[in-house]
Amino acid sequence: MKNVLYLLTAAGLFACSPKLQSTDHSFATFPALPDTAFVVVLEEEDRFTGGQKTGIIQSTDDHIAAACAYDEIITRMKQAARQKGANIVKVTAHTNPDRSHRCEYVSAGLYRVDHPRTYERKFPWSADRPLTWADYKGNAASIRERHVGARTSCRFGIKIDTLTTPGQARVIVTNEFICYQSSAKNDQQKPAILAHEQLHFDLCEVYARSLRKTLSTTPLTPGNVTRISKDAFLETYRLYREQQALYDAETEHGLQTAAQEQWTRKVKDALASMEAYAR
Repeated sequence: MKNVLYLLTAAGLFACSPKLQSTDHSFATFPALPDTAFVVVLEEEDRFTGGQKTGIIQSTDDHIAAACAYDEIITRMKQAARQKGANIVKVTAHTNPDRSHRCEYVSAGLYRVDHPRTYERKFPWSADRPLTWADYKGNAASIRERHVGARTSCRFGIKIDTLTTPGQARVIVTNEFICYQSSAKNDQQKPAILAHEQLHFDLCEVYARSLRKTLSTTPLTPGNVTRISKDAFLETYRLYREQQALYDAETEHGLQTAAQEQWTRKVKDALASMEAYAR
């Protein structure tokens, strides 16, 4: 069963070139991790205790490759964490651009823990990252409907960039699984139910791609991007909710095997047809 969807607040992103700087004190030392090693990012509001601190990192303007927006900075921080043998990036401060600083500012602590996935709170959709029951970290007691075995929370949203390229605008569409808003009853954690829930997340990705496609074929300017992207989001969201409800109704929350198989093929075909809009 699908839970809830959010519209992210639109924000302006500015072009410049932050440099990542490490401040080392008496931190733990570990061998570097592979470039593909799993690293969890925790936001300012996320609680975190434990682990061994390997360093402090912050973003500042400099002559490094352009990485002015939050997501770009975090990508660089994750790689810096791997170089220090860390698998947790805990954001401690984040400020938006102002008249004095054209880039977003981020500072974070780097930590090494034994089981990083247990700290994960959200992650983007990926064909290489299917859902597992370990991703469902919400309270199962919140599911009070007898016929519902699990609840999946995914959200897609938009971020508006009007200043990276002067006179132009772009919209970044995101789609994430929210771990602590997703829950499953212990006696219902079965492969068939997980497959049904995976398709809820996949369906969220279908409409994220649909929104990207719509916006990519629409002339966007700094003057019209907020109105157009909001209208496109709301229309896409309306269609999305209709399809999520229809999916649960026709499959009876995954109990109807034939209907589930039909929806699986339908969503798979939809994702394939919009592969060009995966990111």
